Amino acid sequence: MPCLHRSDGTGIAVNVGDLALVCVQTLVLRDETLPPDLRLRLVDRLLSMEERTLEGQALDLGWVRDGRWDVSSTEYLTMAAHKTGFYSAAVPLAVGALCGDASPGQVEDLSAFGMAAGLAFQLQDDLLNLVGDATAQGKDFRSDITEGKRTLVACHALEHLGADAREELVSILSAHSSAEAPLARAAELMEAAGSIDFARGYAQSLADDAKERLGGADITEGSRELLLSMTDYFIGRSS
Repeated sequence: MPCLHRSDGTGIAVNVGDLALVCVQTLVLRDETLPPDLRLRLVDRLLSMEERTLEGQALDLGWVRDGRWDVSSTEYLTMAAHKTGFYSAAVPLAVGALCGDASPGQVEDLSAFGMAAGLAFQLQDDLLNLVGDATAQGKDFRSDITEGKRTLVACHALEHLGADAREELVSILSAHSSAEAPLARAAELMEAAGSIDFARGYAQSLADDAKERLGGADITEGSRELLLSMTDYFIGRSS
């Protein structure tokens, strides 16, 4: 089905998105199976998560608005942690642990695991868009280049390419072309800068950190095995 902004317009889509955020808090506050003090702690976590996600999105949108191509790898990782890491894994795991009456140490371990694993998932997503299975992805293959996204691969390449190659890559990323030749050339430039290997290695290091944190966590073996297998899947998937 078409996205809501396509079928009903941007205004309605934004309004429904706002409603979704309200519904999250309402579900928690009205759940009488949870103690009142726990409900407040959960809402506080969820509101902090939403704030960080919006901050990450603001950074991402701001870089595009301002035409910034000097975004560093460190800045990208900060943005991705806020925009993706908190809501995709870190906070959901922490909230689930709180509902299960976990200790502060258990909550912290699961949250830290979720942040590392969530970022690894995002980096693998970026890599698959760039060098994954073109047939499986179809029209979305290398769409990050077409959209001029500031991914870790792109940021690292722009930090390490020579002046002429950097200018060429910026030109391709700014053109928003979907033609095969410039997309392939952008990927070639990123490869030459060592950026694909860098992002792949960074994703693996995040996965290793996540698994190390989980290895010392005070959780059941069944839960540990499930989360460890998820981490391996995040960076080993091909689509």
